[in-house]
Amino acid sequence: MAGILNVKKVCWLLFSALFLATDLNGERITEKIYQRIDDGFSCFRRLNGTHQIGCSSSQSGNVGVVHYVGTKMDFDWLLEVGPDAPYVVLLPPDLFRRENLMTLKNSGKVAGIVVLNQTDTTFHNPSPAPPYSNDLTCPNKITGLYRNDAFSSYCDSNPWNPAGDAILFEDFQFPIFFINETKLNQSVLLDDCYLKFNRPIEGTPPSYPLCAIELKAFMWAAVDTPTCLRRGRLNMLLNPQPSEYCDPLGNVNIFVPVLAANKSSGPIRNHSVIFVSARMDSASIFDGLSVGADTAITGMATLIAIADMINKFKFNITGQEIENVFLVLFNGEAFDYIGSSRMAYDMTLGKFPKPLKDEIPSQSPLIGLEHVKYWIELGSLAPHGDNKIYLHTDPKSRNDSRVNSNVMDLINVLIKNKGNLTAEPVSASIPLPPASLQSFLKKDLSIPGLLISNHKGAFTNQFYNNEWDTIQTISSSKLSKHLAEVAHTVSAAIYELANPGDTMPPNIVANVTLLESTLECYLVNANCSLFSWLLNGRNNIATGSILPTYVGVTHGDGAYKALSLRTRHLLAMVSGDPLDINKTACINSDHNEIYHYYWMGEYESNNSSGTCYRSTVKTSHAVSPAFEIEDYDWASGEYSSWTESRWETFSVRIFLKASSLQAVSIFVFGVVVLLLSFAVTYWVETNSALLFPPSPEAVAC
Repeated sequence: MAGILNVKKVCWLLFSALFLATDLNGERITEKIYQRIDDGFSCFRRLNGTHQIGCSSSQSGNVGVVHYVGTKMDFDWLLEVGPDAPYVVLLPPDLFRRENLMTLKNSGKVAGIVVLNQTDTTFHNPSPAPPYSNDLTCPNKITGLYRNDAFSSYCDSNPWNPAGDAILFEDFQFPIFFINETKLNQSVLLDDCYLKFNRPIEGTPPSYPLCAIELKAFMWAAVDTPTCLRRGRLNMLLNPQPSEYCDPLGNVNIFVPVLAANKSSGPIRNHSVIFVSARMDSASIFDGLSVGADTAITGMATLIAIADMINKFKFNITGQEIENVFLVLFNGEAFDYIGSSRMAYDMTLGKFPKPLKDEIPSQSPLIGLEHVKYWIELGSLAPHGDNKIYLHTDPKSRNDSRVNSNVMDLINVLIKNKGNLTAEPVSASIPLPPASLQSFLKKDLSIPGLLISNHKGAFTNQFYNNEWDTIQTISSSKLSKHLAEVAHTVSAAIYELANPGDTMPPNIVANVTLLESTLECYLVNANCSLFSWLLNGRNNIATGSILPTYVGVTHGDGAYKALSLRTRHLLAMVSGDPLDINKTACINSDHNEIYHYYWMGEYESNNSSGTCYRSTVKTSHAVSPAFEIEDYDWASGEYSSWTESRWETFSVRIFLKASSLQAVSIFVFGVVVLLLSFAVTYWVETNSALLFPPSPEAVAC
């Protein structure tokens, strides 16, 4: 008996060892079967009050045979001949167009699409032939100022974004990935996969094995925003480990009251504050691939230069005409004016910058819409072939004689201080292009305001809200100088409006070096010396990376919050006051709702001591009021209702796929081997006494 037990123990140990060896080497076997493709960006799902848009794979991932489509002949072969559906289609950037995508979507033969961009991951790549925009021809029309009036049809016949194909708002039931590849100038997907295994020869389908790809980008959310939120609340009640299915789009707005003010000094006079604004976000259908060079960054960089200039004359603002100047960067504007609509909403409710509380002594006074004297918005400003800027105004508000008079004053002072620029007012009968100012005019048409842009009619930016809106599409030798001239024009105009009859001192000029550094950090390399200085050497961004300008979601962090963080520090540096105090005193200073203290410029590597800046830079919620209002009507279109689906992971893997006959043969062979092993095991067990006779010692015992 002891012999039999010893034999069974040995068998068990051998089996355990075999299992462990298989388990420990399982990943290696997987790596031999699959090859991962990195440096990819996935299309993902977003939802609004009535629809879902974007992409999703099945929960286990979508698998298809790889087929490259570079010409019409490739399209025709796939649609009419291709016998190995479903396919995952490789597209070059210049064919990533609505017409082609919809053809593939409606074919029923496609399991996914990969946009194959054979460049490095810093986006220093030749863009596709212009024009191309993911957005609508009339961006943000549904929630804009003119959605239900006589001006609503203007954009239909005179589109602001004629390059828009609205693919950003299309719903795909399969994944779409954007892949950057560098492998010694050879593409894994194109050369090692498609050309080696899958390319048809003179129209003849290739033989097996074929190169296939698995795309995994499963989205938890579906249908629309109210459905997703309702499912999330139900899950919170029933699931011991609850999780939401989607999150509202949102981040923070950043604003700077140029002059510090305390509520104890009394309320602000009506019509005594100048606002200068720009947007800080753009969009793309791919997660993490939104640079927004001209969509957002040119206006944003110009506002930073303006902040630097105003800081040099802020104490010249006497308060006789203008009590303060607010510089504002809005977030989420690409998705129905999230940031600007929230600030306008808060201002109407007496909640901006913060609701006043008796127990808090140091608070900024409330700012409402009635306090706005002038509004200047900075739009796309890259010089596309000329040195012109255009001044857009709103015809509805200008029907009021007081508003029209103030708008004309604003136009005249800008033209007076245009310097080397050519400043041209756009006809007063033409409505505003997409602009954050629309959110405030929806609440109060008595605000005199205008938008400064680089286009008179249709956008000169041919990649508006698109992944190819990069430094390459706006780069020119005069970019920084042009933005500096715009910054000088606006700053000089503000000086004159705040000090009637006086002009800005000639020694106050735009800092071109600051602009160049700012553009480098936002558009070329986020691991730049300026950002590292702002964060005391703890930038923690990969060299060559570019921070995405997509708004992100309210609970998120990472890259989307990284952009806001660095921008806040940059504005604190250019608008703040350096203090002669040490690090400990700076960190322990009284951070309140008027002042914040920033310790910047400390490097351990070179023993740089650092500087303390006292700044009035603040943030406010850039989350749509729709998520604040109880029983909000999601179909109303009054406010943005965008949410983003949650997901588990994105992955791309290629492997060789056997024919159906071969796969069935292997399966049948496996079943036979399994049944045979059961039979052998049973026979060994029933005949163990004969196969493993007990030893004499065991019998004697």
